[in-house]
Amino acid sequence: MNYASISPFNNQVLKEFEFSAYPDLSLSHNAFNVWKKLSVEERGMQLRKVADLLEKNKKKYAELITLEMGKPLREAEYELNKTITAFDYYIANAPRFLKDEEVKSNASKSYISFQPLGIILSIMPWNFPFWQVFRFAVPTLISGNVTILKHAPNVPQCALAIQELFDEACITPNIFRNYFLTNEDAGKLIADPRIQGLSFTGSDATGSLLASTAGQHIKKCVMELGGNDAFIVLEDADINMAVEGAIKSRGINSGQSCNGAKRFIVLENIAEEFTTRLIEKVKQLKVGNPLDETTNIGPLARKDLAVKATKQIADSVAQGAVAHYGNAVSNEGNFVTPVVLTNVNESTVAFNQEIFAPVWTVITVKNTEEAIATANNSVYGLGASIWSADKAKAEILSQQLEAGNVFINDIVKSDARLPFGGIKRSGFGRELSEYGLKEFVNIKTVYIQ
Repeated sequence: MNYASISPFNNQVLKEFEFSAYPDLSLSHNAFNVWKKLSVEERGMQLRKVADLLEKNKKKYAELITLEMGKPLREAEYELNKTITAFDYYIANAPRFLKDEEVKSNASKSYISFQPLGIILSIMPWNFPFWQVFRFAVPTLISGNVTILKHAPNVPQCALAIQELFDEACITPNIFRNYFLTNEDAGKLIADPRIQGLSFTGSDATGSLLASTAGQHIKKCVMELGGNDAFIVLEDADINMAVEGAIKSRGINSGQSCNGAKRFIVLENIAEEFTTRLIEKVKQLKVGNPLDETTNIGPLARKDLAVKATKQIADSVAQGAVAHYGNAVSNEGNFVTPVVLTNVNESTVAFNQEIFAPVWTVITVKNTEEAIATANNSVYGLGASIWSADKAKAEILSQQLEAGNVFINDIVKSDARLPFGGIKRSGFGRELSEYGLKEFVNIKTVYIQ
């Protein structure tokens, strides 16, 4: 697949790009030898220049995000504001995270130091084209590593804009390098002994192949993969709040978020009320041009994604699910009509597969125990949420859920201050927080007798 900007709104080709030559890794290696010698504070000061440029050009970059991958403009603006929080958090906290930690032992002195590894490759997705890159890059860079980016082929202009930020900030050159790589060259990079690690966000199928390659060459990797998140609504939940949360969690990014709720597991005593209100809200969502400030749901990022989601919905209906459709848009864009699916069981496609589209799948259960069992009945384990007036009970239930993130009375979301990642086929390793920063450092024991 070539690198090309194709408007999700009308499928017009905006720009096409040639594949890059295989990277000259000496550029990154030489940059690492300079960058790693700077103090954490000095690296933070340089990264602040990148953040300041991002802040200055937010409007331009938000429009670019929307143009290339189709999310509503206000959500693109939110993504950029969130991206800046990663800079703020790590610039403030990395000196403490990376400080030597003394440990009492039989030695006269023993401590743990945290040292950079070298060149880290990142392969990033299109759905949050700035946030996903920077939530990896900021902690990786501030810890002293340098990075190479292979971005998704349908957001090349976003990739170039990110490279532009580093180039125009007038900081240590080549600590960040973007390349339009073929899949073959990406595989060669993982195998190259000069590459010390890999961070990937994307599908579990691709993640499995990449992790296998990394494992073959003994490379540290972090895999943030798919999700089929459970959204559990207990009998004592505030129905209005839960419905609003359901709309937000599933509707964000037009349904194209790995940690967006996918399966809405509702106790039978309140299922009718919850579902009725949910359908009403879905039918109120405005579908249309993502550059229109009043649009709630834009097109999907690519035509093939819309085709796949439409088939998953049709297959679910053929299996007995009932579809309650919202507003449709009739044009040439990659639109999928928002829909609530009811009468869904554990053999339905909508239950078992991740549908990357504005689809709310409602499953009715008899009791709390069945709700937990149903939530855990998935090959994925990225996130889950519980909605209940009894927070203490919900907190106890959170320990029974097989997920990397559990939110109570709020939607699952990433936050620079908290570790983010999953279990099972949702991947391994963590991004963000102190834990994410330490994924790509040498945690070195120093023992002095």
